[in-house]
Amino acid sequence: MFAATLLLLQAASLGTGESATTGLTAGELTRMEKGGVVVKTDTYPTGDGARGAKVKAYCIINKPPDVAWAVMLDYHKFDEFMPRLEKVEVLEKTTSTMKVTETVRVPLGVISYTIDLIFTPAQRTVNWTLDKSRKHDIAETFGAWEILPYRQDKTILRYTTTLNSGFFVPRLVEEFLIRNDLSDALLGLKQRTESDGTWKKK
Repeated sequence: MFAATLLLLQAASLGTGESATTGLTAGELTRMEKGGVVVKTDTYPTGDGARGAKVKAYCIINKPPDVAWAVMLDYHKFDEFMPRLEKVEVLEKTTSTMKVTETVRVPLGVISYTIDLIFTPAQRTVNWTLDKSRKHDIAETFGAWEILPYRQDKTILRYTTTLNSGFFVPRLVEEFLIRNDLSDALLGLKQRTESDGTWKKK
């Protein structure tokens, strides 16, 4: 269950003006240049026997930021390329916001939750928070997708989230799931962007 909730990840506003490569080592940048994903995690006890996680993940997209931003604006199509994500239902939409209910496939069935998204074109940032007034199958999530310019018409995709699934998961299993599921999610968005919005998961 914890692994699937990683797909919720969206809403802390970051617009700090920091460099796209802040916090990354030369080795991590090399890994990203070769097509890999860098995931940094910090888990913390939630006081109910479970643990939450603060996560940052990065990858390089071999397309300019505007191309990646166009994919982000089509958020309602994320189920076409995001692993485990089965359905995105748009409940409300304005020029800068969107409320969606997402359905995610997990090993024991499916979970769903509703998030509020805020699109900020000037920073090419999408922030999200959990709508707790509606039915949801996790305790808390908020975070952001950031589309950051990089050299030679490339983009750094930076994903930041804090998540509390509300489920007890052994720490080693938890960290494995975070790294693998989140890496797959970023690679899905990378492939979608580099194919100019045509790539779909199998």
